[in-house]
Amino acid sequence: MTQSISRRTLLRSAPAAIVGTTSAALLTHPGVAQAISAAEPATRGDAYGDWSAVTYLPLQCQKQRIVNEQAVRTTPYADFLDTDLSVPSASAKAIQFGPLDPGEAPTPSAQNLNRLIDPSFKTKDNGYAVLGGQMAYAQSRIVMPGVTTDMFKWWFTWHPVEKERYMLWFPQAHIDTSVADPARLKDTSLSYEKRLFNNPNRIQEWIGPSRLDAIIHFSEPAALGFDAQALAREGFTASASAVCYATPAPDIPFTLMVHIARDTSAGMELFSRYWIGAHADMARFANAEKAPSMLQHIGFNEQVAEMTAYEMSVHDMTEFNHLARILPGIHHAFG
Repeated sequence: MTQSISRRTLLRSAPAAIVGTTSAALLTHPGVAQAISAAEPATRGDAYGDWSAVTYLPLQCQKQRIVNEQAVRTTPYADFLDTDLSVPSASAKAIQFGPLDPGEAPTPSAQNLNRLIDPSFKTKDNGYAVLGGQMAYAQSRIVMPGVTTDMFKWWFTWHPVEKERYMLWFPQAHIDTSVADPARLKDTSLSYEKRLFNNPNRIQEWIGPSRLDAIIHFSEPAALGFDAQALAREGFTASASAVCYATPAPDIPFTLMVHIARDTSAGMELFSRYWIGAHADMARFANAEKAPSMLQHIGFNEQVAEMTAYEMSVHDMTEFNHLARILPGIHHAFG
């Protein structure tokens, strides 16, 4: 049964729903990426070239870092808590000058999912946009030297078991995680897909200055609209893709999240997409027709959608580049 939902409760759960928080908007726009300093480039010998240290985070994230450092300090993972964040300078610059052109921002249709894996399809590595006034969109392509799809799949069955593991991924933004059936997730006799898919994962994290409380339903890519044969043909052997629900409204899908990965000579190549909000192309998911009124109720308008899209782009860029940096060592120690 749907829980009672209000503007206040969903603001604590919907990503970057910062309606009425003028001060937060001032703090985060133009935002994190524009405050990334190139004065302290990280030493990363890969195809991206220059790297930049992330030197701005919302106050909420600064406080979360302190909490997470204390939480991780007494765990076996303490040596792997790295709070120095860095991203490719080109990626940071790519989102500093506004959203993608409308023709470059795909809707969440099954057809557009499959365009993503079409080798003839070309698009920017990083970008964000607003679709139809009530849907935020963000995209990224990240190459992870030293990371394999096997490591990636291991990570998604290892980190949700304890919130301290989740904190390692983005120490300034990740708060908590849990999974519906932890025993199944830890059962190494099962395949990755049987452990993770249809085993709901609740997460709490900061997206910019706004707290997200959501339930992630990881699924077979084909259930989301992908052509499984096309994925295999193009070498994609790992997926952590899902439909997501706000915890106060666990029956209303408000996000389609795509993470598909393949191994390359340069390292694992990860394509990510986020469609957050309401759109007619979400109709293939049960109860999607309820999303527009839910979002309208909490004031998720075009301005909020744009802020959400931008902050999601920054968050994704930061957390997955950081995961690329820390995953080989963590996997070696605990995998």
